[in-house]
Amino acid sequence: MKKAHILLIEDTDSVREVLTRQLEVLGVKVTALSDGDGVKRELENTAFDLVIADLHLPNCSGIDIARFAKAKDCKIILMSGDNDVETRPDLINGQFEQILSKPVTMEKLKKTLNTHNIDIVQNKVSEIYYSPTEYDETGSIHLLSLQEQMGELDEAAVSMLSRFPDMMRPLVTELENALCLHDMKRVSEIAHSLKGAAKSAGAHILVKICEDIQNAADINQLNETKTDELQIEFVRVDDALQKLCKI
Repeated sequence: MKKAHILLIEDTDSVREVLTRQLEVLGVKVTALSDGDGVKRELENTAFDLVIADLHLPNCSGIDIARFAKAKDCKIILMSGDNDVETRPDLINGQFEQILSKPVTMEKLKKTLNTHNIDIVQNKVSEIYYSPTEYDETGSIHLLSLQEQMGELDEAAVSMLSRFPDMMRPLVTELENALCLHDMKRVSEIAHSLKGAAKSAGAHILVKICEDIQNAADINQLNETKTDELQIEFVRVDDALQKLCKI
């Protein structure tokens, strides 16, 4: 049976890696892009069964990509970490087949593909770790959330997790620089991306801190206490993930 082919567009590295892994575990071929620049070219050259796109992308948006996909008679699913994404009037006007809130669990993604008649041949993953507890020993990583996204934490998943701190670190640095410059628009954008990365790592405390910084930036406020909390919690998440990946 021929594998379904999905075009995935997601700018946050860790989120893109998790989604790519999920789709591959479900037996789907994936072409993954980090921004919208190559979308038109890919749609021109390849017959995709489905497009999955993030709402917020550099130089483009999920709404723009929807127009490209519809021009090629290709179904498109929108993803976003925005809290109101499934109820916003400008998004629920029929331009998307479905809207998903991030993080997207393996089960939710499987049901979504089934709904849109995408053939699934679920690959067996080699389980090396499954947590009977909700959080890791530091309280920074929500293990059940990780497993909902990745399935059991096999060697490939653990290898991916070990890279997450290096993927997130540039975002932390960019956020600190934007805060120093009082560039609230940029602070909001980076905090949003870092929030998505933290969700992919199961780092729920870091998610909440990023959300608070983003919300403050959206009303042009600077919260220095939250900036300090961000730095402290990122170090805890880095340490927790490295310990987890040595299991």
